Amino acid sequence: MKWFFAICTIGLLFFHSKGHFDPENLYTEIPKGSEETAEIAPLLNQPYTYLGEGSQFYAFASEDDCYVIKLFKAHHHKSFKLSRFLRHIKKTKGDQLVSKNKWKRKFRDTCRRYKMAFVDLKEETGLLYIHFQKSSPPLLVTFVDKYAKEIDISKHPFVLQKKALLAPEYFKLHPEREKSAKQALKELFVTRIEKGYSDPRQTLSTNYGFIEDTPIQIDVGKIEPFKGDIEEEIRKIHARIDAWTSTL
Repeated sequence: MKWFFAICTIGLLFFHSKGHFDPENLYTEIPKGSEETAEIAPLLNQPYTYLGEGSQFYAFASEDDCYVIKLFKAHHHKSFKLSRFLRHIKKTKGDQLVSKNKWKRKFRDTCRRYKMAFVDLKEETGLLYIHFQKSSPPLLVTFVDKYAKEIDISKHPFVLQKKALLAPEYFKLHPEREKSAKQALKELFVTRIEKGYSDPRQTLSTNYGFIEDTPIQIDVGKIEPFKGDIEEEIRKIHARIDAWTSTL
């Protein structure tokens, strides 16, 4: 019995550990729709290699290094801790249903924000396509992690976006452009706030990047309509950018 428990625990550690793609953990609960996908089919006719993952997405970069696909997860597998594992096995069906419904609400909220960004902030985010309804014909894409696997993503929610170099990397690679890059970042935030949106997180190290010399917001999963004092918001954001760049 002890050996059985040990083997199960090791299996849990492997399959639920972060840092690898689990094709069985893709979100599927989306309605059927009539979305046209012909325009993006040529961009998907190449392998996409695993970049990393967040709490809601697996991210993959195209072979030509120009695009990123974000696939929504069915669950977020947190790093293994014995206390977390013990809490998990004690969960009742009611607890599991509460967790599932919470995840669905989070998915709907994220979709809502990406739709807002796609309509109003397409240039500022590099968004090319959002897919939140099942479509036809099949969209077969080869995803590469430890192994290559072909997946029909027409059945899954995903986001297609231009690939950007993360802001910290850009500043380190181009120290001679620090002044112009910092000003470009500030102008990005001004444009976004003037279009009526803000992001309470403003995580510059991971949520923003550059395509050539143009900054974009990579992750829009927390943007919200802004109705406050625009001048005060701009002042605070600019001060934050100054403080952040001084630490690089």
